[in-house]
Amino acid sequence: MNRLTKLLPYFTLSFMLVLASCSATKEQQVEDELADFRNWVSNATANVADRTEEDWERARADFKTRTQELDQKSENFSEELKQDYKNLKAEFQNADEEYRRANEAPALGEWEGNLLGNWANYDSINEENVREAYITLLENVRQQRGTWDDQDWEMAKQVMEKLNTRKNELDASKIPTDTEVKIKALQMEFHTLETAADATDEN
Repeated sequence: MNRLTKLLPYFTLSFMLVLASCSATKEQQVEDELADFRNWVSNATANVADRTEEDWERARADFKTRTQELDQKSENFSEELKQDYKNLKAEFQNADEEYRRANEAPALGEWEGNLLGNWANYDSINEENVREAYITLLENVRQQRGTWDDQDWEMAKQVMEKLNTRKNELDASKIPTDTEVKIKALQMEFHTLETAADATDEN
């Protein structure tokens, strides 16, 4: 019994060393995985403007897979690593936004002409005809939405946002009340159609 008592501190010390070793190994593994993700983000976001659409779609898919795996392990991150990980995700998302803007800018003009027709020239929209611009937009959305994917809806949403911006530049006191009511209804319809499309995609 005395011998076991004397050996107990050694067993305790050995156990603590094993635990510390395991903990150190886990921390090192986490740091290595985050370092690998950091290198990937750096490579993925370099020369974004030169990436093809197919190439960037692969990068988006890879980002989603990598972050899903890291999200599950993030509870083991130190506060410093959590912040580092958050910054890396933001860096890729900013690059994704940059890529989207660079590639959608030329296409937006086509969408404006397609959905707004003669009202694609926003300067021609005034307090008297702004209602007609919204009616034209929604008529075209109703007709064309059946074949749209998420990117198409994103483009249509940008057209709606630009039309809203133009309306906000007008003198509200000169816009008739019934016109305001009609525009609100059309804005709500657009949002409803977009939401329904999102629900259909998820199913």
